[in-house]
Parts: sequence; structure tokens; C-alpha cells
Amino acid sequence: MAFTEDLDLFLADFGVTVVAGAVSGVGILDMPSEIIADGVVLTTDYKVTCKASLFGSLLYGAAVTVDGVNYSVREVMKIDDGSFVELMLSKIAPGDVAPGSQPHQWSLDDLADVALTSPQQGDVLINDGTNWVNTPEINGGGA
Repeated sequence: MAFTEDLDLFLADFGVTVVAGAVSGVGILDMPSEIIADGVVLTTDYKVTCKASLFGSLLYGAAVTVDGVNYSVREVMKIDDGSFVELMLSKIAPGDVAPGSQPHQWSLDDLADVALTSPQQGDVLINDGTNWVNTPEINGGGA
């Protein structure tokens, strides 16, 4: 006799709303912090566990809202028997949404804090302590 589980029961107590496009469901958000780079950097890794039948086909760059906060999908990983997936997420700046469609083709237009006058392929961006800048001396004179 086959055993049928109600997957919603696993998500009921700690679940938050997960929305990707027209699909809405419930997932468990996990945000563990970790100290990396020899104790110099504190990082947070965002993931949400949800039903594979709803969110298992998302691709890299897909926009997802979890508990009212916007994220972009980095990876979709099946867990256990494949009924659930973990969506590994990147948090999007407040007020922003994940750019583009699936899969997203990233470009300089996706960089909200960068202003380039005439970018060329192969240019290098340097952080001057406040902003990202296109450095002419590194990029062969082009600014």
C-alpha cells in the first residue's frame, strides 16, 4: 500500500508566503549567517524550502518574493525524495525587483550603483571606497 503524504503539513507551522510570477505557495525561509574570510566578513545565505511541484522549475535569475522581500534565484536543489526543493537566493535591494526574464542575461544595466560613460567589453570596474568606477588607466585609456 502506497503512503501518501500531505506536503502542506510540513510547511504549516513555520511557512511564509512565496511568490514567483503567477505561482504562490508556502515555504520555510532560512537565513543563516556565517563568518568567512578568516573572520573578516559576515555573510548571510538565503534559502527557502518549498514544494517542488510549485517552484522546482525556476531558473537562475528568476524573481521570487519570500515573506514580502524580493530575491533572485541562484540555484534550485532537490532534497530528499524530490518532493521539496531548496531555492538558494540572493537578496535584492529594497525597492528593486529581480531584473529580466528566465534565464536572465546579466549586463552593465543591472548594476544599480554604477555609472559608466562609454563602457567597452573587457573593462574593469574598481571600487574607489564609495562607488564603482570605470578606471581609464586600467582599461587602456577608455573612460
